[in-house]
Amino acid sequence: MGQSPSDKKPEQNPVESLDPESFYRVSKEDMEAPSKVSSGHEPSKKPVIPPRTQKPRTRRSTDDMDLKQPEHDVRALKRDYDDIKQELRITLRENKEQATELRDLKKQNVHLKETMRTQGDSRSFKDQILSERRKFYEHVDMLDDHIAHLKHQLEKTKLHMDQLTFQTREANEEKTTYESKLQNLQKQNSRLNEDLTECRDDILRLQPPSQIPDSKIADEYNNVYHQIASWVDDEAEESSAMETQLANLLADKDAPGLLKSILDNDLIHATKRYPDAEPLILRYIIQMHIHRCILADTIYLFGLDEHNEIILRSIARAMEDLEPKRDFLTIQRWRSETLQALARIDGFQSEQNSKATAVSKDLWTALTYLLPEISAQENGWKRLHDTITMPAVRLATNMRFSTSVYRIITHLPRSSSSSSSGHSDSHIIYQPDIQRYSIIDIATQKILRQDSVLKIADDGRIGEHVMVVQPLLLRMQKDSAAGVALCKPAVAVKLDEPMARRTKGVGKMAGWASSWFGGEAPEAGRT
Repeated sequence: MGQSPSDKKPEQNPVESLDPESFYRVSKEDMEAPSKVSSGHEPSKKPVIPPRTQKPRTRRSTDDMDLKQPEHDVRALKRDYDDIKQELRITLRENKEQATELRDLKKQNVHLKETMRTQGDSRSFKDQILSERRKFYEHVDMLDDHIAHLKHQLEKTKLHMDQLTFQTREANEEKTTYESKLQNLQKQNSRLNEDLTECRDDILRLQPPSQIPDSKIADEYNNVYHQIASWVDDEAEESSAMETQLANLLADKDAPGLLKSILDNDLIHATKRYPDAEPLILRYIIQMHIHRCILADTIYLFGLDEHNEIILRSIARAMEDLEPKRDFLTIQRWRSETLQALARIDGFQSEQNSKATAVSKDLWTALTYLLPEISAQENGWKRLHDTITMPAVRLATNMRFSTSVYRIITHLPRSSSSSSSGHSDSHIIYQPDIQRYSIIDIATQKILRQDSVLKIADDGRIGEHVMVVQPLLLRMQKDSAAGVALCKPAVAVKLDEPMARRTKGVGKMAGWASSWFGGEAPEAGRT
């Protein structure tokens, strides 16, 4: 079934495969053994030999009789063979025709299957086409709706554009009107600017130079001492050799002279008694060196050479004798403008930086003596120079540029309380001084407040002054020698009695608080 008719081998005709001689030999054998022939015909009978008693025949007649009968049988077999061969040929032809018909039927069957398959595919394709066509029509309907919506939006946009066009036309008309007004105003403004320039020039001729406000001076001053405290906190936090170095300072011939000129026996003794006060000692050393070299009142302008300083001082004194007389403010204005102009010279700036570097290196040498641990730092003086020395130089320069006179008081002024009570010792700290100074307890490093619990003596004394950690900054007044305090001093004080701890309950404190403040103890049970 699976092979095509062309693939089948042609059937061999069994009749055609037999030749006459072989067929004759078979027939002869059949004649010799007629019982074994199975050709469908009855076998020919063997001739009966007459008994010997009969009349004997001649040899020729006997042979003729023996040959006639087989020849007859052979001819009969040939006729049968021809008939069978003919029938076989007909049968083969019919088989061949039937095979051809079968092959044609198979081809038709294959063709019909392909046709059916094609028809099925075409039917699904038609369904697909119908589905796509339906979708297309739906999409077209949607597009029609969208187009209608866009047309509606277009009409609205056109209407809006018409409104905007009308508004723009009105705005342009107003713009033209305002531009003409603006041109007129610009002309007036130009004339007024010219008048203003003339007035400004006149005012500048009469106006004193710009004054640096007190707030800027105070901020720079606080920044310098804040940087000093920060540097000390960073570098002296883990120092262990400072106490020994201070103890041997006065006896050591190789000790820096800067330290010997600043520290005295009282300060060294205070360090021995209060080891925690070493950071305050370092702050005192730094601020004193900065004050002596940069911020002192005797320095006309830091960085100015001695020759020019003498000339400027002489000019200032000579201006007082000019006619008409120049008052103090006029001379200060001249001094301020002259120093500001001088500071713009490149040579002055380089000289100022050179002197500031020398100040920083001298201070670094003194500090490394007290703090040997920091001597290993490479270029450690540069941080000291950038964070402390240069801000102090800028502060000193701005103080000299100002027409006001500023003064830094490194010693403790006499207390008003001591003056009123008849005491002349400025080392005594009284209770009202808490408002005037920032008082630091040298034993605990804590700053005293108004509500601090202190033992106050009858005359108001609370302790003894040890050193000024941060000096007082004053702006001097023409008609007053006291001046206006811009920054309160920070003073390290040795209290007569340690500060007491505050308790939360008033009843717990009532039993002993009055004795600290000089009163009588309350009765039991009173609050």
